[in-house]
Amino acid sequence: MRGDDAQDSDSIDTLAGTALSEITPELAAAYLDMVDEFEAAGEGYGWNDVELARHDFAAFVNDLRNESLGIGLPPDIVPQTTYVLLDREGRALGEIRFRPHLTPPFEQHNGHIGYNVRPSQRGNGYATRMLALVLEKARALGVERVMLPVRDDNLAPKRVIEKNGGVLERSGAELGSGEVVSIYWIAL
Repeated sequence: MRGDDAQDSDSIDTLAGTALSEITPELAAAYLDMVDEFEAAGEGYGWNDVELARHDFAAFVNDLRNESLGIGLPPDIVPQTTYVLLDREGRALGEIRFRPHLTPPFEQHNGHIGYNVRPSQRGNGYATRMLALVLEKARALGVERVMLPVRDDNLAPKRVIEKNGGVLERSGAELGSGEVVSIYWIAL
């Protein structure tokens, strides 16, 4: 089985044809197809309001836009922009969420960036590509460095982060859950 970091010449060509896009109404079918794959694999999809997306995709897109602008968020929630990685055919390969700044709960649990790659596309370099593309967006906004927490037993994301210049700051048990988490920083 190939890991998230495996890339041969065919997959490098495929990666060059990918692009990040904010989620728009036109991406409804592609996005929901990706969500369906996660659910069929038994992983669920807890990153966004899937029920709203299925019922009223335009309202879902509007909610994501408001979330990126900080409109209507609870006081302890920071704005985040959600992107989808698309291939040449417009198929959604994964999703990545970027928070330009953090407040204490996010510093400890979520970091600046979170992502997921659809189950059938893991091991093709898409996570590495998505992270590289969102780091370009962070640089353009003047963000100096980003933090990404990773469960200590989850090796693939660690490789993805390290390929994008991530440096391990610390690993330790989270208060409350006891789950061991590694904290990586990427200087921009």
